[in-house]
Amino acid sequence: MLNSLNSIRIREEFENYLNKIFLKNLTLILIFGAPLLLFYLYSDLIVRQNYPGVITRIIPLTIVITLLIVHLTNKHKNFWLKKYLYISIYFALQFMMYAKCLIHLHDEGLAPSVTGAILVIFLVSLDVKENDKLAAVIFGFPILIFTLFLIFINQPSKEEFIVLADVYPIIVLGYIINRIQFRLRFKLFKSNKLLAAEQEKTKTLYAESLLINGELKKRANESMLIKEEIEEKNKELNKMNESKDKFLGIIAHDLKNPISNIWGLSQLLITDKSLDEETKQKCIETINISIKNTHSLLDNLLDWARAQSNSIVFIPKFHNAYEIVESILDVVQYMADKKSISIENNISQSLKIFADQNMLETIIRNLISNAIKYTKINGRIVISANQVQNENKEFVEIRVIDNGIGMSQNQLSELFTISKNISTKGTENEEGTGLGLLLCKEFMDEHNGEIHVKSSLSAGSCFTCLFPSL
Repeated sequence: MLNSLNSIRIREEFENYLNKIFLKNLTLILIFGAPLLLFYLYSDLIVRQNYPGVITRIIPLTIVITLLIVHLTNKHKNFWLKKYLYISIYFALQFMMYAKCLIHLHDEGLAPSVTGAILVIFLVSLDVKENDKLAAVIFGFPILIFTLFLIFINQPSKEEFIVLADVYPIIVLGYIINRIQFRLRFKLFKSNKLLAAEQEKTKTLYAESLLINGELKKRANESMLIKEEIEEKNKELNKMNESKDKFLGIIAHDLKNPISNIWGLSQLLITDKSLDEETKQKCIETINISIKNTHSLLDNLLDWARAQSNSIVFIPKFHNAYEIVESILDVVQYMADKKSISIENNISQSLKIFADQNMLETIIRNLISNAIKYTKINGRIVISANQVQNENKEFVEIRVIDNGIGMSQNQLSELFTISKNISTKGTENEEGTGLGLLLCKEFMDEHNGEIHVKSSLSAGSCFTCLFPSL
């Protein structure tokens, strides 16, 4: 009974904590969101003269402006009104993009609209902080209404339905990601509460031990043992918290690149009316590939999260190294093209590497993405692989070499340290979390391999991964 009451109390405190975060960040979110919606409203009204599209933008924009006015005039009042208005924004944004899909169901604007809907779903999944039932309604109700419209009113063709079908798995993945984040937040909050309680208990026991005289020395020694045990538990809890924080950061870091690709291509399709049909088709195909790889990436990240709790099986197999790199280049080539960077895959087409495929792809993708990020316009990246011997052991050595801005000795010393996890902006001010290389190190350790880096300022970098041969 007491444990049940404590659990209820912690959940109530957790809800109060989420409410404080909601009020703290509300003004910034609304001030950022309102101009963004106004921009798309202007684009539909003036640039594309898409009047049905204008109507879809007005509803969420009206709610955002209303909520902003209510919040700025009554910052410490009308909490539940603000809460319900904010939740209604989730619905309005999803209905907005689903309505855009229906408007463009039978024309070339369908694929960009579906991409926009997927982007909104991911944004909602990263922001929703409600309980399971309400979160399910937030994700499920708009897609249900959208589906009913498709079945009974709009009735898309087979080709149109294939384009629309990408939304449904993303809804499920968005909900799963959101629930994972919610539970990690709660566990972290609960751990901190327990940590504070244990620390308070330690202080009390230590204070009492100071009052005990020589005749109670044995009891004082027992108290010290309890104190040491609690401190050990505190260290374990802190380690768990670092792992959870690292996982949340990795989600944001690894999702950023493919989402940026999708965003850029969809924006090109929307704004550049001079594109021929062949170019449009290539853009749509690239978007589709990015969505599929993002789906695969999410599976990889969830597998990694299970690995932290030792609930995942490490499955190394022989893979064609050249084909693995080529599949990754298909995804990241768009980022390189934006900076006119040439990428050379000099790996032999017959070279085999013994590794877990998901982990191998994640390692190479992060290294190439970092090379693009820190290489200047018209730069060059070379990827090579060879069979090598090191300390009488056989390895497959994969190298990613760039002629970018390089790193200082101080940066190199902090590169794989989570406690000094600081990200540096790229040559074109690309953002990042700085956690990609930590993930590479984690997965190389799982292979019993090694990762090394050589670099100096203005002289580029060379990352070397050694995978043990079978």
